[in-house]
Formats: sequence, structure tokens, C-alpha cells
Amino acid sequence: MLMGFATHRLSKGGGVTTIQPQSDPNTFCGGCLNHSPQPLMSLHTIRKGFNIPLHGGLESTEIRDAPSVQQVAALPQEAHGIKVKMLVQEGDAVKVGTPLFCDKRDPNVLFTSPGAGTVSAVNRGFRRMALSVVVDLDGDAHENWGTLTWDHPETIANNLQRSGLWTLLRQRPFDKVAESTAHPSSLFVTATDTHPLAPPPLAVLAGREDKFKSGLEVLSRLAPKTFLCTGKGEDWANLITDGVEHHQFSGAHPAGNAGVHINALDPVGQNKLAWNIGYQEVTEIGHLVQTGQLPMTRVIAAVGPAMNQPALIRVRRGTSTTKLIQAHNITEKVRVLSGSALSGDLANPDSPTGFLGSRANQMCVLSDAPEKEFIGWANPIGTRHTFTHTALGKFFRKEHKYDTDLNGSHRAIVPLGSWEEVMPMDIMPTQLIKALAAGDLEMCEKLGVLEVTEEDLALCEYLDQSKTAITSLLRAMLTQIEKEG
Repeated sequence: MLMGFATHRLSKGGGVTTIQPQSDPNTFCGGCLNHSPQPLMSLHTIRKGFNIPLHGGLESTEIRDAPSVQQVAALPQEAHGIKVKMLVQEGDAVKVGTPLFCDKRDPNVLFTSPGAGTVSAVNRGFRRMALSVVVDLDGDAHENWGTLTWDHPETIANNLQRSGLWTLLRQRPFDKVAESTAHPSSLFVTATDTHPLAPPPLAVLAGREDKFKSGLEVLSRLAPKTFLCTGKGEDWANLITDGVEHHQFSGAHPAGNAGVHINALDPVGQNKLAWNIGYQEVTEIGHLVQTGQLPMTRVIAAVGPAMNQPALIRVRRGTSTTKLIQAHNITEKVRVLSGSALSGDLANPDSPTGFLGSRANQMCVLSDAPEKEFIGWANPIGTRHTFTHTALGKFFRKEHKYDTDLNGSHRAIVPLGSWEEVMPMDIMPTQLIKALAAGDLEMCEKLGVLEVTEEDLALCEYLDQSKTAITSLLRAMLTQIEKEG
């Protein structure tokens, strides 16, 4: 279907300008006598935000196969707020789709095995918190769920919960796994990604478009409204199903964040829920719909300043990062992230959490051997990036090879106005961050803390001269609010 912008309504709010085209009654479908006005998409332009000039992006969108691995894992730490109940122990034989653990408070939410073989380790951390359940691969046997039907919301939910793919749905507020008994006001499919070095969604989906469409059609039955949020100028026309609203978002990061989309289209609150899911997770659900089995692989971008030959690669779900680092001949000391440099989780090789998460679209590799710069504060050029105009290096370098150096210690929060320049949501970031630092629950609620998650404040933490762990403070506050009801 051709989309046009013949008539539109312009609205402004926060850092977002929205062009909402109306259906044109004079637009006919090629020769149809009986037709209805063609639905037109809305375009939302994000006026606030920032793209971090990080070196190490993709040079090609050709998808390569990663080397085979011997281990995969499921990561309980991915799911905020769950109380883990282990369903297997070391030495147990499992198939693809065998339940490994569940949430004690919501037993319908199952986390299943991404591979077939033997459970070799249940790694635990502080206070015996489960970090990972590791499976040594042996064969590719799948759980048999019989013939799955997808006609009604109840059966759809049951199928997703049994297979473990329900855990790919995230619920706002609190950014937790969707509750099995919840009734969301809307479902958001995030099909755009503005994180640093993120791969193009359509390139990632190449060859799997039919699975995406099948997954989208099924998911659209779970909520009264379903929004497909894509980037500007991308052709998704053949992948959209009936009953799905298409919205385009353009602008710098965080234009691709689900939080920005929800804030612009259907804001959440204490008593109003929304679900969101990524485009590749929709494809995995579509694979289950078409085949009755869980997918074995996932496409990610292996990128970062310390990555040799960045590339799009097809990997096993939950794969170990050890083999990936070895395959790229990386010998220096590095820090590996499952996800982007802004909001990824630590996944260092040969560690209990050295595996890719179930929702990761990239593996970012940073140098973990930073070189100190002698009196760098006095250098008018400098090698580091600066958001302000205080160093001339900003005008000479388009990309920077970031490392893991904090470039200073913790200090007082001084409002410089930078946070307001990168926050497109109708939220006052300086006041919210101060309330988070003070632990003021009531003030945080008044300032809209329930509308944001870690990825929404990640840019603020990047620009923060005080070195405050803003996203950690946010997670602690969200946990406290949820506990107190």
C-alpha cells in the first residue's frame, strides 16, 4: 500500500513533533469500485536526543554464520523482579523448550532451555541469586507440544507461556516480564533501533519476513491496540497485518526506545499497563507459529571499538561469548556486553554471565585496558568525546574509540542542562534524577518515574559529569515502588 501525507495534523509535545495524516477520501485503490479510505501512518520527529559517535560499526549487512558452540545458557538476571524457582538441577537432560526455572509468584511464566543436552551448571551470585543455567549441547531434540492453535487470546497466551517465549514480552511500568494475568491497554512492537552501533532491523530480518508477519498477526490479538513503531523511510508495508497501527519515528537516540513510543502514543501509569516486544522476538514467535518449535538461532551485530571485523552473525540463542571472541581473534583485555554500549548487560567470556541474552540484538566489545591521559583536562584538543563545546576534538573526530575508563571519580550533581537536551519525553530529568539520588519515592512518582526504564535514562548517565549510577538508582526505586504497591 502506498502511504501519503496529503492531509495531516501537526502536534507538539515535549521533544516530539507528530505529523498525523488523515485518511484521504479521494484516494482510490487501483480501480476498486468498493473501497474505504486508505489508512495513513503517523510520523513522529524526535527533536531531542543524541547519537553517540562510537567507533566499530557494521561495514556490511551480509549475515555470516558464527562458529558452533558447546554451551548455551538462560539468564535469570534478564528478568527484573522475578523470584526464581529452579525446575532442573545439574546433570539433568533437557530438550529445546524444557522449562529450566519459573517465577514463584507467577508459575505460568516459564523460562525454557535454548538448547538440548545436559544442565552442566547453575551459577549463583550474591545471596545465592541465580545468574545463569548452563546447558552443554548434545543434539537438537525439541519438546513436543502437539498441534498448537492460535485462534483465541487464551490459547495464544498458553502456547507462549509453555514455550517460554512469553518472557520476551515486557510490561510497563517496571519493565518486567509481562504478568500472565495482566490486561494491557496496548502492545508496542519496537521495529527501530537507535542504540549505538545497532544493526538495521530489516537487514536482521532478511529471509524471515514471513515469520515476522505471522508473529505480528498472533500478537495483535493479545491487546486492544497494537502499534508497530519503525524508523522513518523504511518499507514495512508488506509486513503489516490488519488491526496494527503503523507509526514512524525519526531523530537521534532515544527515538528507537519503546519508552519514547509509549510516552507519545499511550502513556502508562500505576493502573494502566502496556506491553512491548522487539522485532526479532516477534520473528521468533512467528517461527513457533509456523513450525511448532522454538527457533535455534538469532541474528546479532558483533560490533564495538575493540571488535575485529564487525559483522552481522547468526548465532545460537543464548550462545557463549567465549567462542565469539576467539573467532574474531581478540587478544587484548576487553569488556563484552550483551546489548549496546549504553544499556547492555555484562557478558565477559568465561564468566557465569558470559552468554548472550534472549533479547540482545548486538554484542558490543570495548577495551578494558584504558590508557590514562596526562592532564587531559588541560588539553584543548583531547581524544575523548565531549557533548559540550569545551574541547576542540569534538570538531575533528567523527567517531571515537571508547574504552571503559570512567575518566574521574564520583562527585556532586551539577545541573548543566545537558539532560534536558537528550530527554524527548514529557519528564523533567534533572528533578527526577535528584529525587532518585535522594530516595524520595513520592517525588519520583510525581515526576513520572513509572514511565521510564534504564534504557530511557542511559543517555543521561552517559552525559552525567557526577559519575552517578543513575540507572541503578532508577531500578532500585522501581523495585521499591512495586514492593509497596
